[in-house]
Amino acid sequence: MKIEKLNELKDIPAGVAFDGYVWMSDKKKPEVLKGEPFYFFDIEQNPFVIEALLYDAGNGVSYHVKHTGEYHIYKYDFKNLENAAEMDTVSYLPHCLEGVAKCKFKRLWVPEEDPYCEGMEVLTMKALIFCGFEYNKNDA
Repeated sequence: MKIEKLNELKDIPAGVAFDGYVWMSDKKKPEVLKGEPFYFFDIEQNPFVIEALLYDAGNGVSYHVKHTGEYHIYKYDFKNLENAAEMDTVSYLPHCLEGVAKCKFKRLWVPEEDPYCEGMEVLTMKALIFCGFEYNKNDA
């Protein structure tokens, strides 16, 4: 399975057309990206990225950034994940994302042996991975 933990924000490639958002610590709302690049190399200690969900549709890669005293940065490569596990798509209503009707995610299900099911394998959700937006009709 190809879930990669990145060490720094600058490990996220520059110049990529992302769908998603970046929420900075000095902003009331996140910055929504619609096929736009975002450059992380010039971000210092303050302001910092509270959270970012970025989807690179061209390469089938999703990035998830969360700051909880330190950065937690994950890269999900869909090309490798789809062969290793089962996935389905779900949509959720957004919060504070202007022009966005729904946030789309893929749930990653991995078979694991379950001692409470006579040792048979059951699907366990391992990740909820951002994969883009559905836009409001007048904002698309």
